Amino acid sequence: MTGVHPNMAVSAYAHGWSVRLWTQEFLRWIQRNTIRGFLGAVGVFLLLLLLYFAVQLLLPSRDEALRAAPVVKIRLSELPPPPSLSEELLPPPSSQPVTQTATVRVGIPVPVPDVLVPPEVQSFATLEEIKQSPSQALGGVGGGGNVQIVPDNVQVQAPAEPEPYEFVPVEREPTLDMNELRRRLEYPELARRAGIQGKVYVRVLVGTDGKPKRYIVEHSDNELLTEAAVKAVMSSTFTPAIQNGQPIAVWVSIPIDFRLR
Repeated sequence: MTGVHPNMAVSAYAHGWSVRLWTQEFLRWIQRNTIRGFLGAVGVFLLLLLLYFAVQLLLPSRDEALRAAPVVKIRLSELPPPPSLSEELLPPPSSQPVTQTATVRVGIPVPVPDVLVPPEVQSFATLEEIKQSPSQALGGVGGGGNVQIVPDNVQVQAPAEPEPYEFVPVEREPTLDMNELRRRLEYPELARRAGIQGKVYVRVLVGTDGKPKRYIVEHSDNELLTEAAVKAVMSSTFTPAIQNGQPIAVWVSIPIDFRLR
């Protein structure tokens, strides 16, 4: 070691030795703490696992709680008979005393000579007279029938038309043949030249005969398309809505899409 002071050489050697010892000590410290941390984590995991099993053993499970519920079995033969509907419809017993009426005795008919029968009883109506009876003219059959006479001053009111957005419960909604609607739909020539496309929503009142009666335009992307949409819808024939087996008038919305191909 030429040109180097002996003390400096010793101090450099000692400094290198101390760094080496510090590095080895730091590595050993990391190794010890890593092992301690791993053992601590394993211990905490085992403790939590034991705590879980202890809670499961102390508390009854859901299946055991369900099995512990009392179950009562009753046979159908042991059930009392249901109440009779006829008993509920019977009127309450009257508090008034019941008076006994005389017993009606049915006798045996005794033939009477024709001489003792009054003349008005001896005459019987002929078949032609029966056919010309008033009941036949009123719609009766064979001298009978259900005849209802309506006074002249009574006016039968037609059912009121529903509002455009009134809820009407029906068994079947009105339907429309979309192929027929497409055949009736004419694209406006002015809108076609201008390249105008869009949708028009027409709400129409479908009558009991399936014919549209009134309409309102709910939405239109362009005024040029509105007239064509209304004309196609109002000239179509619907299947009327059904309520209680009878056709009724209801409102329905028809969307029409105008697209250039």
